[in-house]
Amino acid sequence: MMIRTLAFCSLVALLAGCTRYHSRAQGPFAKSESPTLPGANVPKPLGNQPSLGIAAADTPRAAATDERQLVPPRTDNLAPVGASTPSEGDADASAFPPFRKRPDPKSMPSPFAPKQPNTEIAPSTPTPAAKSLAELKAVVTTANTAWKAVDTFEATVTRREINPQGAQTSELVLFQFRREPMSVFTRTIGENGKGREMLYNPKKHDDKLYLMLGQGDHKLFKAGFIVPPVSPDDPRVKEKARNSIRDAGFEKALTRLADTVTKIEAGKVPADALVLHGPVKRDEYPYPLTAVTQQFRAGDDPLFPKGGNRTYFFDLKEKSPSYGLPVLIVAADSMGKEAEYYLLEKVKLPANLTDADFNPDRLGKK
Repeated sequence: MMIRTLAFCSLVALLAGCTRYHSRAQGPFAKSESPTLPGANVPKPLGNQPSLGIAAADTPRAAATDERQLVPPRTDNLAPVGASTPSEGDADASAFPPFRKRPDPKSMPSPFAPKQPNTEIAPSTPTPAAKSLAELKAVVTTANTAWKAVDTFEATVTRREINPQGAQTSELVLFQFRREPMSVFTRTIGENGKGREMLYNPKKHDDKLYLMLGQGDHKLFKAGFIVPPVSPDDPRVKEKARNSIRDAGFEKALTRLADTVTKIEAGKVPADALVLHGPVKRDEYPYPLTAVTQQFRAGDDPLFPKGGNRTYFFDLKEKSPSYGLPVLIVAADSMGKEAEYYLLEKVKLPANLTDADFNPDRLGKK
């Protein structure tokens, strides 16, 4: 009886063991489970994921039984397939892993960084050359404006020049001028050729010069003799004077100066073709005169075949009767030798001259 009882108990224990192995789908050779160490299943931060983000995540729930699941459950912490990671600098707490925007550091200027160019437009300052040209142009413009306002003009003129024959001549004359119709009268009041008179009024008395001889002008004819009218182009006239009577006044000279200024501005002639000296004190005048020198290269002026220069001294004194006009003109050749000298004094403007002052009948009469 005792033996039967022991056999029955053994059978019961064997059946109970087979039932346990079948329910866990394991055989007698299955690997034993390793004991779980503390902290082994704690997730670690990924990328730039802060530890606070890990702490905020849901902790996986422990299995209700000690049975091992073949397929682990899906958690809500995993990003779905195809999810995009936010670009750097965009905060997104729902991204995987959670992304926090990095603060932008305040950029400090580097001492070695190149200086940025100043983009502000500074007010333009004229160069010394441009300033000098502007002042020169102002002087020439003033002179032309003053001359155009002249109707009748009278002055005492000291004339000293080298004539076409190469001889130096010098005389002191009373000079009278009318713009329209163009007319000229001169009387020599100095000792050299004293009493000589010359009249030119082409619109009224043909293009002829009317001349009365002065002292020492002719060996056969005495002073006061009136010679037959003669053309300004007559060789006997041209060999006596450096300039034609047709160029009397300042029209030709001032026009040439204005043209030279225009050529300098256009770059057609050198900048030093005209030089402004500014106020210059001369012994001939009690106050400074503004000087401008015109340079001649060889061939520029027929009177200076090898080059030279001519300096104009302008009277810019306010309320002066000759204001704006050149009252002294001095020219020199390429060797620096004086070739022209014209000094105007006792200027009367206007001179209130009439047709009677430019009539040939005036010759020899006071």
